[in-house]
Amino acid sequence: MKTRYNKIAILGLAAATFFACETDDKIVDGVLADVGTGAIIRTIDEDNDLVYNDETDAFDAGSTYALVLEEQDEENGALLSSLDIFVNFDDNSSGGTDMTTAEVLLETLQASDFSSGDRGLPQVSVSYTSDELVTATGIDESMIVGKDRFEFRLVLTLTNGEVYTNSDVGGPVSGGAFFSAPFEYFPVIACSITEDLSGTHSYVVTNQRAAPGGGGVCGGADIIGTVTWTETEAGSGVYTSSDMSFGQYEDCYVGRGAAASDEIEIEWDCTLLTPDGEVFLDDDGVVVGEDDADSEVTFSYEITNVTGADMTIEFSSSTGDAGTVVLTREGGVDWPVIFTANN
Repeated sequence: MKTRYNKIAILGLAAATFFACETDDKIVDGVLADVGTGAIIRTIDEDNDLVYNDETDAFDAGSTYALVLEEQDEENGALLSSLDIFVNFDDNSSGGTDMTTAEVLLETLQASDFSSGDRGLPQVSVSYTSDELVTATGIDESMIVGKDRFEFRLVLTLTNGEVYTNSDVGGPVSGGAFFSAPFEYFPVIACSITEDLSGTHSYVVTNQRAAPGGGGVCGGADIIGTVTWTETEAGSGVYTSSDMSFGQYEDCYVGRGAAASDEIEIEWDCTLLTPDGEVFLDDDGVVVGEDDADSEVTFSYEITNVTGADMTIEFSSSTGDAGTVVLTREGGVDWPVIFTANN
């Protein structure tokens, strides 16, 4: 085992040296020839279409995970014997019972399952449906939450008895542009966009704080108001907001204006609402367009509780503005149940 690890470590070191001055795939051939042994499974393509629907508590139809893999050894694939593919389910949800499962053998591919690829090396395509992955891991499909993931591990066996897996490779081999051979994959489960969060939602902000050294002084009383979210494209789960700070900017800074711009949006990402982009300020600290800006500010949201139509968010900016908002959905409609995973 130690000998095999050293061979791969040497291969990785040699690859790192070559990477600094070469840009051709033939580097791989040269490294293998110089080292004189070793083997890799290169990632040619990866396609993650695993999408979970929290309303049906099941994967969307057509949910699959697929890989195109290429084997390379010192004999240009002639040493390939077999490839074992293992899988387990990884519970990334906070709270509740950890449903992470033990690794199981999903499939064993023989050399005969590979065909010659564009580089003249053995290549194979594998694809697994969500049903196959649920059955293999034994996970209760109804308990899955978006952002959970499946974990795949490859074990390559050569005809000379050598065996390689993820623990045998270093950074240049596992993540390098030429090798791209991690021997492991972590496809995260995406979420169906089940409804539109657009609307004019009411809010109450408490514990508002101005950025240190920014010249702001907050009023102290709760901030009460409304914010309008508009979906940028039907089914996209991406929203513009009339005020990323829920009134905190206008409460704590005279004449600043609402925290809004054409360059910032809120992305609904499973259990999260993630601001993406910037709000722009001029030298006087007033919100302006990008062309007139002297500085830019980003925002972050952390959902801490969701009960019915009320969502509690801890918000903050990159400059230090912050507060706690209870956001009540327009019409008193319940927020999607998937957000309750943050409770």
